[in-house]
Amino acid sequence: MTEETQKPAGRQRRRREFQCHCCKSKLPFCWNCPCGFQICDACFQENKWGITNGPTWICPDCGQIRMME
Repeated sequence: MTEETQKPAGRQRRRREFQCHCCKSKLPFCWNCPCGFQICDACFQENKWGITNGPTWICPDCGQIRMME
């Protein structure tokens, strides 16, 4: 196998930048939903009482149930 046809050994992750919908901060990680909603961990913890019930959280924009991973 030549160098050109070899696949990378591991999955390469794309560096992303997220923007929290609550505080507007740009961060390397936010909880996010496929609808586009993003919330940073600090805002998530502050609003945890209203958007989570343990192992899941509910997107405030679309109402989709998301797993906490």
